[in-house]
Amino acid sequence: MKKIKVAISACLLGQEVRYNGGHKHAPFCTQVLSKWFEYLPICPEVEIGMGVPREPIRLVMEGDQVRSKNVGDHSQDYTDQLTDYAHQKLPELADVCGYIFMQKSPSCGLFRVKAYLPTGMPHNEPQTGIYAKVIDDELPLLPKEEAGRLNDVHLRENFIIRVFATDAWRREVLSDNAPGALVEFHRRYKFLLQAHSEVMYRELGRLVARANEGESIRRDYFQLFMQCLAKPAKIKSHVNVLYHLLGFFKNSLSTEAKASIIKTIEQYQQQKVFLMTPLTMMRHYAEVHHINYLLEQVYLQPYPNELGLQNHI
Repeated sequence: MKKIKVAISACLLGQEVRYNGGHKHAPFCTQVLSKWFEYLPICPEVEIGMGVPREPIRLVMEGDQVRSKNVGDHSQDYTDQLTDYAHQKLPELADVCGYIFMQKSPSCGLFRVKAYLPTGMPHNEPQTGIYAKVIDDELPLLPKEEAGRLNDVHLRENFIIRVFATDAWRREVLSDNAPGALVEFHRRYKFLLQAHSEVMYRELGRLVARANEGESIRRDYFQLFMQCLAKPAKIKSHVNVLYHLLGFFKNSLSTEAKASIIKTIEQYQQQKVFLMTPLTMMRHYAEVHHINYLLEQVYLQPYPNELGLQNHI
């Protein structure tokens, strides 16, 4: 499988580009995700010519404006340079399927970056890094996450699901103008979508029914599709989908086999086993009984098993 292109803050790959000449190497990104991701490393501070090492910058609130300034000399303002660089970078990001940012960075932090008043006192509302804010505003559907938050297995799984889904969308739908491409894509993703939001899943079904109306429907579909996957899938929703899948075996499995699957679903509902357990059983029986409709469902394997994420949720 061709690796998926993902942008990443360069310091997370171990590149010594931080203000102090150091890095923030993220082993999960380099040792695990790199097996599937082809990284595009970016350090906006270096790219605008700030050098390594350099004096640190911080976010400073001036009225309702967020500025990026030298910590010791507020006359050195890098806001416009970082903003311009982000806009210049957008064409290069057109084919990436995700972006991993460095947390807390005044340029690349995506969530809850500390900001200060001109007096040097902390501001009471966290902000977004200057560069990251432009990328987030201009590419709202691009899967994005901070490296630090990837330590949370639920956030990690959600991000990875969205990256692989974005890649599939580009390969399977954007490369094929036929209405059937969207219909087939939705067919394979329907149970994964249902696990994330029953309401959005039904609305997406209504959009698919209008697949022959052209490009606007595709745009609307993908926007809602990504919004749906961004919603955390709850245990209750997974249980509902698992029972739905069990219905496909009604004429195939023995009473004992069905009882075994039901017991495993109940154990998952009680958080005694991880999601991987009932999913593995479903995949096994679908393979044994050649139920191709289920084997083609992304829900049963939304990303490579080697990532092992479903062993933790």
